[in-house]
Amino acid sequence: MAQESLHQQLQQASKQLHDAQEFARQAQGSDAKLLDQAEQQLQLAEQQLQMAQQAGTKATENPQFQQAYEQLHDTRQQIQEAQQNNNDVL
Repeated sequence: MAQESLHQQLQQASKQLHDAQEFARQAQGSDAKLLDQAEQQLQLAEQQLQMAQQAGTKATENPQFQQAYEQLHDTRQQIQEAQQNNNDVL
């Protein structure tokens, strides 16, 4: 049961990260609202990963968790760059 819940949390986090990345890509250079949506999705994904992390070492050693955590970092950086680019355009 716990393993299934962990898998669901990681799947949800991955989906939210994918959505955040897509919003950030679409917003490049133009749309602050999409960047806000990307930021919200990123925060939801981060919450999912934190909940999964609370499950213990078994969760953090899971390759899917590690991949999602790396995606979280990469997506955060992508959003920050997009926000900076949008600020430079304005």
